Amino acid sequence: MNINPLESGIAQASGGQESEQRRKHVKSLMEAVENARKFDESARKQYARDRRYARGDSSFTVDSNVIGTFIEVLTAFLFARNPDADILPSESAVPPEQDAIMEAAKQQAAMHGVDPLLLEAAAQESYKSIRARYAKRQRDNKAFSETLQIVVTRLWKDAKLKRQCKRWVRSCLTIGVGWLKASWQTRTAADPIMSSEVNDMKDNIARIISMRADLDDPSACAELDAKRQQYEQAMKGLEENMSRVIARGFVVDMVPAEDIQVAIEVPSLSEYSEAPWIAHRSYLSPSVVKATFQLTEEQLSKAARYAQRKPTIAKDVSPAIASDITAAEADQYEAGVNKSYGECFRVEEIWHRDDNRVYTIIEGLDDYAIEPWTPQQTSRFYPFFLFATSETDGQRHPQSLTSRSYRLVDEYARVRSNYAEHRLRTRPKTAFNAAAMDESEASKLAGATTQEMVPLRLTNPAQPVGDVLQPITYAALDPMLYETGSIMAELERIWGIQEALSQSISTAKTATEAEIQHVGFQARTGSMRDALEDALSEVAQYTAEVALLNMSRQDAQHMAGDDAFWPEGVTAQEMATLVNVDIRAGSSGRPNTTAEREAWTALLPLLQESIQMIAQLRQSTPQDHADKLESLLRETAQRAGERLDIERLIPQAGLQQPMQQQMQPEMPPTEPMPGAVA
Repeated sequence: MNINPLESGIAQASGGQESEQRRKHVKSLMEAVENARKFDESARKQYARDRRYARGDSSFTVDSNVIGTFIEVLTAFLFARNPDADILPSESAVPPEQDAIMEAAKQQAAMHGVDPLLLEAAAQESYKSIRARYAKRQRDNKAFSETLQIVVTRLWKDAKLKRQCKRWVRSCLTIGVGWLKASWQTRTAADPIMSSEVNDMKDNIARIISMRADLDDPSACAELDAKRQQYEQAMKGLEENMSRVIARGFVVDMVPAEDIQVAIEVPSLSEYSEAPWIAHRSYLSPSVVKATFQLTEEQLSKAARYAQRKPTIAKDVSPAIASDITAAEADQYEAGVNKSYGECFRVEEIWHRDDNRVYTIIEGLDDYAIEPWTPQQTSRFYPFFLFATSETDGQRHPQSLTSRSYRLVDEYARVRSNYAEHRLRTRPKTAFNAAAMDESEASKLAGATTQEMVPLRLTNPAQPVGDVLQPITYAALDPMLYETGSIMAELERIWGIQEALSQSISTAKTATEAEIQHVGFQARTGSMRDALEDALSEVAQYTAEVALLNMSRQDAQHMAGDDAFWPEGVTAQEMATLVNVDIRAGSSGRPNTTAEREAWTALLPLLQESIQMIAQLRQSTPQDHADKLESLLRETAQRAGERLDIERLIPQAGLQQPMQQQMQPEMPPTEPMPGAVA
């Protein structure tokens, strides 16, 4: 085969230009990420300071870690369980009534001089067709919404959403922001049967190469070349199908805030969805990098190495005045190699909204770790979800509750420490007249321990002992100097913590006072719950769209049953015209069981009476009436929070008996009346 040197040179030049462009692009992307991280360096420094307060670092003698306690209390109330997906059919225009269609037909007949009876008949058929089409659309949308709700709930449960969301909420309460990443992932592995066939193909190719080297016959060589080409094509087909899916599903991960970098073009993190790019940093071990990106040790020789930072807990100084806090402390990894802690590579996954591409880069390498790829088309480009509660106007980063309250926390610890020191210094002391006794007696008295009986021999035996010994008065303890109630009230106001939640012993309150306090707690934490539910609603919408794009009808039936309704080929944009995806308000927080039970207890008799009345008016069948009562019983057990086996309590259907026999009770035989004719 003759190769044209000119064509070869052009191909090499073209490949060289493309490689140079890739290197320049990789360099520009990494520079943009590094510049943005320097821009947000002060925010990461604040992360480190807030985390010190959350773990209770302090130089004070007494430190009760109030902030850590508040974080635990609020986390439990804001996210106590997976939210309930609330998916309903989308609103659609109701078809016109039959009278309106008939009136329009009459007007058309009068205008065109047509027999009204003909148009009325056509209008009736049109009305029936419109109503049938509307009813079918409503049924399909309702069936789809019910199936999708079951699928979303199951995906969240399999993804361990609760575990990740509690970390997500805890991050927001600690440093002001929390990041969640959701995606559909498929894990594959080599099929052993396919691998064996590929190895056989390789052996056949190697044998053909060896046989051809020993042949001089052109025809025989051509035959072997053709067979080798056939084997190579077959091997390529096997290699493409060699991987088999061993796991697939929806994955949710909590991402540390310092590992997410939003482009500096947006003035506030709350507008992250409009950012031109967002970078997600992760640290992977060499074995994972080699297996994931198919890289060799030689290719990774230029990559930067990182080691895990050894965790330290410093309690020698208050974080508010600590001078050793840097932005690097917020990072879990530091540059360098430490064989004791293991080495890692820094991988940057840059989601570029303007390019509609995702770039994966390993620091130190001048090419992409994998080829850039385009994510699935959903209503949102980024798979990241921000939870922030304390935004400040004109500031890029939200303010954490920790930074709002750390001065009060230091003041609380200072007061408690001074109180402890005062009590330590107020030990009872007694002065004595050393001149009234020998030196040995004075030493014996001075070295006595607490509550010890010390015999004394005074120089003047007739002198009373009380004249020699005299208690020393100490400074009186003024409780108002060490009062912490006002400080704690300020902290509770900042964090929105209810008094009864943070105190082990509280003053008895009337029902009205307790209700007012509970309403106040709900109001103070209302903005937090609203922000959390908004973010969870976005997660629900994204979960539904990703499920629709990646799951087949068989997958949906596996989760929701054989009667699941799952339209295939529907895009994320088209899904919005079918269903509305949201979460049920208040379903993620700790339930107010007492209030909910009281409300349901008041509503239950009305529901029972209404079901009975509607069943009589519609002349419903006993089976339909029983189904509705069964649904009411299940709902009551669910709201009660009890784990009841409802199936054991619900009577099952038996053989159908004639209605008259069911309604008429058996009458006992009666004796004939006297004088009656038999």
